Amino acid sequence: MLATTRQKRANAGNRMATLLENEEADDFYSSAYGGFQDEADDVEYSEEEEESEDTDSDISLDEKDEPVSDPEEEEKAKRKHRVVTKAYKEPPKMKVKKEAKKVAFKMEPVASASAPVVEKKQMRESTTLKSLEAKQRTQAKENKKSQESKKKQPENYPLTQEQLLEEAKITELKNLKSLEMFQRLELEKKKTKLAKHACTEPMIRYHSVAMPLVEVVEDENKKQENIVVGRCTRNFITFPDENTMKEYFNFEKPKPVTKSTCIVTRMPARYFDPLTKQPSANLTAFRIIREAYYTQLEKKVDSRLPHVAKWLEWRKQMKAAKQSNKNIKTH
Repeated sequence: MLATTRQKRANAGNRMATLLENEEADDFYSSAYGGFQDEADDVEYSEEEEESEDTDSDISLDEKDEPVSDPEEEEKAKRKHRVVTKAYKEPPKMKVKKEAKKVAFKMEPVASASAPVVEKKQMRESTTLKSLEAKQRTQAKENKKSQESKKKQPENYPLTQEQLLEEAKITELKNLKSLEMFQRLELEKKKTKLAKHACTEPMIRYHSVAMPLVEVVEDENKKQENIVVGRCTRNFITFPDENTMKEYFNFEKPKPVTKSTCIVTRMPARYFDPLTKQPSANLTAFRIIREAYYTQLEKKVDSRLPHVAKWLEWRKQMKAAKQSNKNIKTH
């Protein structure tokens, strides 16, 4: 509290200033590692520009030719750009200061007698003109594209109050028309009612009903009583009339299938003649049935018809052949 409230003395800090003036300089900062004091003539090193020995030739360069680089020239260029810096030296043991001189070594290019000197080639005037024309074309295309993009961008100007009111009137008319159309469609929907088509054809219905389960119980006096034990399900099928029921549920017993018998031998038939529609047991029975059929045709058929006359002649020939065969067998 006293340090902040009391007044400052007039001779404050005089003793500290005298002590600093009387203090001796330390030899460490002047002798160690060559001294830390800056020299007056110490200037930063700057590169020296060397004269270029490259010469341009008057030889014309073909469009397809490419310039060839010499590896020795590349090494020379690297040597030219090398920076010579001050090498590190150990500090002297003596207290006497020795100024280190900065020496910049200039590396001169050594001309090799064996390597041929490659001269730079100039480009033709035609190639330069073509390159300029190509640049002009690309620049013209870019200018056209920039102009087209500027034209395409629509200019949006703020509308005035009158223009806004006109647009509002147009939108109001459009909204009124759309509202009228919507109201008409709604009225048409209400008018058109879906007509339910009644099924007039006969219908078969399936009913599943829950019913009480009744059991008959006898008392001591042997009287029967119906007692409800629980509930059960009953399924019913209803038909509109009796004819449809008979059509789907045939209550008549089917007739047993009778096996056909041969009319000649009375044996079970194995064959069926499609012409006479008669069953036959074997080949002899089949021939007998056909012969009886042909004899009936001869009596009933009109012989005046040409095709019938031919058939009758064929029948006579067949009979004669059969008779001759029988006579041969008997003899």
